[in-house]
Amino acid sequence: MFDVLNAKQQTQLAISLLAIAIITVLCVTVLPAWRINASFQNQIDSLSSRLQVYDRITASDANLIPQFEAIKQAQLTGGHYLRSETVAVAGAELQRMVKEIAAANGSQILSTQILPTTQDQGFVEITLKVRMRGELWSVLESFHSIETNDVYLFIDNASIRDSGVGRRPRQLIVKLMDADFELTAYMPDIS
Repeated sequence: MFDVLNAKQQTQLAISLLAIAIITVLCVTVLPAWRINASFQNQIDSLSSRLQVYDRITASDANLIPQFEAIKQAQLTGGHYLRSETVAVAGAELQRMVKEIAAANGSQILSTQILPTTQDQGFVEITLKVRMRGELWSVLESFHSIETNDVYLFIDNASIRDSGVGRRPRQLIVKLMDADFELTAYMPDIS
């Protein structure tokens, strides 16, 4: 077949086949590499714009850090939380508080038990299981004093029942009531 072609046609055919071979090699090697490069460049551009957004956010956060620290310090010294630095001391502080409140209202604390603590959103939850005895009005006054205390105290799972013990002041039998409840207070997580 190549014999019928003259020298000029054979040269043109050879150049055409060479051009086809070069174009094929370029399509197989260079074009995929160029597409991958374009994809990577798009990813780089996207990530660069995200980085600029994050840089702006970080710059604005740097202005807010002193305000955050001031709020955090105000929480620690606000007086609405237990002031102790360890969980054990905070539990003892809570026991002392409930005993003082009960005594001031004419009730008697029979027992207190510190329950396991939990941590949540920067605070440690201290919970006591409390058993108290007193006349109904003194138990209710104690509950009111606990709930309206300067330190945030919360009563849960309260039950009041007749203790079976009575007193006789002036021919009137006054029944004493037993109250079981869980008392919860919070302390800032210093760690």
